[in-house]
Amino acid sequence: WAMSMPTILIDARSMADTKGGGVSRAASYWLTDVTGRQTARYVCVTTGRRPSAKVQNFCAEHNFEYHHFKIPNKLWTLLTLFNLTSLQRYGLKKFGEIDTILLPNIGFTGPLTAPYHLLLHDCSFAIEPRWFKWKMRLWHRLLPVKNLIKKAERVHCVSEQTKNDARRLYDLNPEKLSLIPPMNQGLNDSPEKKPAWLPATTERFVLLMGGADPRKNIHTALKAVSLYNIHQPDRPLIPVVLGGEPHNPFGDYPLPSVIAPHHIADSELIYLYKHAQALLYPSWYEGYGLPLQEIQSYNKLCVASTAGALPETAPPGTIFCHPAKPHEWLNALKMITNTI
Repeated sequence: WAMSMPTILIDARSMADTKGGGVSRAASYWLTDVTGRQTARYVCVTTGRRPSAKVQNFCAEHNFEYHHFKIPNKLWTLLTLFNLTSLQRYGLKKFGEIDTILLPNIGFTGPLTAPYHLLLHDCSFAIEPRWFKWKMRLWHRLLPVKNLIKKAERVHCVSEQTKNDARRLYDLNPEKLSLIPPMNQGLNDSPEKKPAWLPATTERFVLLMGGADPRKNIHTALKAVSLYNIHQPDRPLIPVVLGGEPHNPFGDYPLPSVIAPHHIADSELIYLYKHAQALLYPSWYEGYGLPLQEIQSYNKLCVASTAGALPETAPPGTIFCHPAKPHEWLNALKMITNTI
């Protein structure tokens, strides 16, 4: 008798999140890599009011099945909190026996008895909860994070930093932790499109990520750009800020800037990567730092923080600066603009 292919269930909800940013893209990179190693029946599932076109396209590209469970996400969260449902139970009803489950991010899954693999992006939520707003802190508190991590058959880590953090924080057996290949595919498959929200006068600009996220620490970069413009009034740089508007960003450093919408298309991000003078990334902590890899594929220079995994994962040629010293970032900007 011919053996049937194993059925592998993929929790694709993190890929469907339009605000997922780097997490969503990292999930797709990881799934592309891990599913390419085994012939199987791969089934991506999402929840919510409507299917995800993004996940549908991903499945069509990789010849995966896609199924959407039409249940509001808040109701799903409530049901899984009380163990009244789970991804595995839904999968059993729809697809039969599930051999393995792939979790590209931590989320509300309900009880899982099938072996599962988890992609761990970072441990920032455990290292410094104050980086997150109260809603996200509550979300992380309700999530069975420790249980999900400890019961995984294998935890795939995006960096040695994340691997060491997970082992230290959750007392994990090092043998169940593995390091994934570098995520440096970039976004080259998509065309570029100039964002309609970007003023026509924005020619010389630098890119900043995570404006509303305290962990991203873009205040240091904004101060450096302001100081640069004081020194170079004839060739000023405009900061283009992704990820929301920073709280009280300028203080004594008045600076014209462009705040992007909360969600931008990949084609718009490619335009920004291609036309930015540089990417400034002064984060207090990163498990990986995917934008550095992505913009480097367009031969752009990066200035990155010395914190977290960035010294480990940043591409060659990255300039490193202390996240709390704007003058180091000013000197880096001067070095970069002398080469372009």
